[in-house]
Amino acid sequence: MSNVTIFFGNQTVVLQFEGFKDEVNVDELTSIDYSNLYGEIVTVSALLNKIGLLRAEAESAVSLKQLECDVYSADLGKRYRREANVNGGKFTIPDGEHLVSIKLTEDSINQAIILDPIYQAKKNSLIESKKNFGFIDSLYWAIQSKDKKLSLITRPVTPEEFVNEIIEGEINGMFIKKLKDNWTQNS
Repeated sequence: MSNVTIFFGNQTVVLQFEGFKDEVNVDELTSIDYSNLYGEIVTVSALLNKIGLLRAEAESAVSLKQLECDVYSADLGKRYRREANVNGGKFTIPDGEHLVSIKLTEDSINQAIILDPIYQAKKNSLIESKKNFGFIDSLYWAIQSKDKKLSLITRPVTPEEFVNEIIEGEINGMFIKKLKDNWTQNS
């Protein structure tokens, strides 16, 4: 069970949810099992919620990586400007085993930042986070599409029909178990 704590002004809300297994078959999650439409219907909202939570985490990771790149870039640019301020308008950067003195311009600062190995590593990490977000975002929209299609292809049913038609088993990463038939006993 995972927890996410959210703060709304003075209100604190803790969301609890079960995560996915280590491996998730995306094709299985995004396709509709027509042999168990009722199972699909009762689990797709929970599935969409899980993917939505993953999407929020992935989006947050991208934002944090972007902030990390921006802060590092700004800090490095500030250090170059300070150095140039005390060194007659020039700052130094490593070039192999030597230091190279460069005239301070916005272009030279931008190029020096881009060539910085730590900045490149941070930027690569940001690119990887954006790719991961893209995967989760695509999955989110596919599950949302699945939810809409299920709404269109199913008709209203009675509780008795629902209980009789639902099939036990795993669907959308959740296990469905039929309990004692209370509908026919109360009629």
